[in-house]
Amino acid sequence: MLSINPTSGVTLENAGEYLSHGAASVGLVAPLFDPVAIQNEDWDQIAKNAEIVMANVRKVGPYVR
Repeated sequence: MLSINPTSGVTLENAGEYLSHGAASVGLVAPLFDPVAIQNEDWDQIAKNAEIVMANVRKVGPYVR
């Protein structure tokens, strides 16, 4: 079985949708580690971004092959 791991188009808000439609995992860098937040050393914003994406992913539950 082919495991799909999308990276393009994945956002904090839709990561869970990719998983609920069969993706094995998702990759996202810029949405999570916003370049402006990095430049401004706004680590609280990055933590908030992580909370958003994790909340959306948790709704889907564990990956079952």
